[in-house]
Amino acid sequence: MARSTPTYTPVRNYAISFFLSALLLFSDISYGAFAPLRGFVTASTLYAQMISRGIFEGISATFSSFHANKNLIQENKELKEQILKIRTTDFINKKDNQEKIQIINFHKDLINSLKNKDVAIYEIASIDLRNYLCCSTHRIFLRNDENVSVGKNSPVFAGESFIGQIKDSYLNFIEVILFSDFNHVLPIKSNFLYCDAKGKGKPMLISCKVNKTNKNFNYQIGDTVYTSGLGGIFLKDIEIGFISAIDSFSIDEVEVLITLKANPLEETFYGIMGEEADEI
Repeated sequence: MARSTPTYTPVRNYAISFFLSALLLFSDISYGAFAPLRGFVTASTLYAQMISRGIFEGISATFSSFHANKNLIQENKELKEQILKIRTTDFINKKDNQEKIQIINFHKDLINSLKNKDVAIYEIASIDLRNYLCCSTHRIFLRNDENVSVGKNSPVFAGESFIGQIKDSYLNFIEVILFSDFNHVLPIKSNFLYCDAKGKGKPMLISCKVNKTNKNFNYQIGDTVYTSGLGGIFLKDIEIGFISAIDSFSIDEVEVLITLKANPLEETFYGIMGEEADEI
């Protein structure tokens, strides 16, 4: 239960407290009695300040280091991107220079082979690879960015030989039917035959049916095959390929298989004779 009246403190107690305080103060001032204690308190305060300062400096250094690392990572990323751009640009420039040299050389070879300076150069856009490898329809598509007019059925040259002829043109593309297309027919000749070779519907193969009773017929596998010039489309005496096999077809006939010289899967540029200027 709380007391209702304050407790009385005798005056002597205050006197004694005052006297002891004065005595302690006098002892400290005169003899430095509490100097070690004050030094301890001061040192403790200084240590506490040093520790807290070290902690804050460590935290600050950590954040600074993190920020610096972040900046370094960003700078490293930007440098890598710049290096990649430089390498890409260098690759494109080298590729362009190589393609220009390739085009120039190809054009010179075409002029020498075809004896005609009016040859336009076109770059391949795509090949119907699925049908080319498995089926009878063999077509490629050439880029015609300037939409240059080309003659339908004009012969198409690639590598060191003819490879097909123009089927159609639309938008910015030229469709070329290859010799190996099942629906294509090419007049050819060799040392012992003249015939209209038909596409086999298989990559780089055409064939002729030859009568065994033909007195000029010889089993000459490896013989070179040329364009005959008949039909008025393809120049005469251009090497097309070679006889790779001779198979029996019937009692009186054999099938002469011819492997073509030009491979559309290995060519990038194609030549077309005509009145138009070069396309590349």
